[in-house]
Amino acid sequence: MNDGMKRWQVMLLIFMGIFFVRNLMLPMVSDDIPYAFIWDGADRGNLLDGVGTRERITSFGDIVKSLYSHYMTWGGRIIGIGLTQLFAWEGKKLFNILNTLVFMSLALLVFRVGTGKKLHEMNTAYMFWILFTFWFLIPDPFLTTLWMCGSCVFLWTGVIDMLFLLPFALAFWQGTKFSSRWFIPLMALSGLCAGWSVETGAFATGIITFCAFIYFWRHNQLAPWMVVGFVFLCVGGLMLGLAPGEMVRMELQRLYEYNPELPKDMYWTPLMFQINFMECFYPVVSKQIPLFLPILYYICRLPKGQRWNKVTQFQTVMVGAAMVTMIVMIFVPMAPTRAGFFSTVAVLIASLSAMCELQKSEMLEVRGKIFVRAFVTVSLLLWVATTAIVFYIEWGVRQQWMNRIDYINAHQDQDLVVVHQIDVPPIADNLPDWWLSNTVSWNTDVLAWGSDLEPREEGSHNLMYAQFYGWKKVITDGEDRRME
Repeated sequence: MNDGMKRWQVMLLIFMGIFFVRNLMLPMVSDDIPYAFIWDGADRGNLLDGVGTRERITSFGDIVKSLYSHYMTWGGRIIGIGLTQLFAWEGKKLFNILNTLVFMSLALLVFRVGTGKKLHEMNTAYMFWILFTFWFLIPDPFLTTLWMCGSCVFLWTGVIDMLFLLPFALAFWQGTKFSSRWFIPLMALSGLCAGWSVETGAFATGIITFCAFIYFWRHNQLAPWMVVGFVFLCVGGLMLGLAPGEMVRMELQRLYEYNPELPKDMYWTPLMFQINFMECFYPVVSKQIPLFLPILYYICRLPKGQRWNKVTQFQTVMVGAAMVTMIVMIFVPMAPTRAGFFSTVAVLIASLSAMCELQKSEMLEVRGKIFVRAFVTVSLLLWVATTAIVFYIEWGVRQQWMNRIDYINAHQDQDLVVVHQIDVPPIADNLPDWWLSNTVSWNTDVLAWGSDLEPREEGSHNLMYAQFYGWKKVITDGEDRRME
């Protein structure tokens, strides 16, 4: 084992240690708690205001029953929601460990998909770029990688999508052939799960796989496992997108969810497109700009007649799938920033492919190396600073959360317990709107829009929170922070 491998392993272990501690500090919040109960589609589900009494999940049978109701009346994300309900039943301690391992798996998978190399060929440059992206560029990292429900829906299904794409990538980069008789049924299952993951991930994976299908077909390299994988990917995508609950949820959200920016009669209007562009497309794509720098540098250093080669074709497919996905999100009602998770992962993969070529051909000039060293130094300083800020904020919020539970337990005989709202340190709301704020989990907006309890008795999280801990009614003091 050489020194380079030891360094990248230390980098990864340090990052995973920080990630694990952050998992430990984050309690079950927001949708984590409603999903600890069997989904009641007959009564508008578990997430809307005025939710009634629900039955706790106590077995795998309850999860199956809940997922069926969820599929028919809310949405098709069976895998992500199923994992959420499993961990809400089993407890978050198991999730904290597995989520760290899944996050590490994604880091290693994007390297393999983007370069086709084996793990022993990993070095500090690749690992730095992956971890830099995960810390600074992933959209809404709290909601997509740490928060239990969001992580199951985005991070875990992202790993599923990467596992499905890995054989295609290895066949593309290395010409790897998979001849085992078990590989075709394995690709069928993998394709079904990848298609049935989350809408943006399945859509981008579908574009990438379709382009791979065409490429291998034109080069007479199309294998049966590729066809089977693609077919089952499409089947899974149809099961996800055509879930009966999709339209039901959209109408329920339009009628009952509070959304002051987009009134219920303004869906699919220029106002909706503008909101989606400013709150989803722009914040995601603008943070991807650093990932394009190695790609552009690699292309510019190529002779003009060689700029359309195997590597740039791969980059075009990855970036194209990412951009098409983000454009489609402009036309989807209430598109959140976290929907861009897989888009950023796809651009990272393209960026890694450029880094691979730059390292092989030593195309980086002296001035470029000076820039890279300066960039790494500044990034490390920012990482240390933001890590300290993250721990300061998240520990403070955790302490308030745990003290709240103790307070309610001490007053559980009261018909209504009023607790103080969770307050973040001022620094959490005063950070600039670029990389620094992107690494912080808690701020007042996150708490106001679904994470904290509310001063309204009918709030769904208030009602589910009380049922989860066996209390009567709980509300917060003060004004509704969503109105500020």
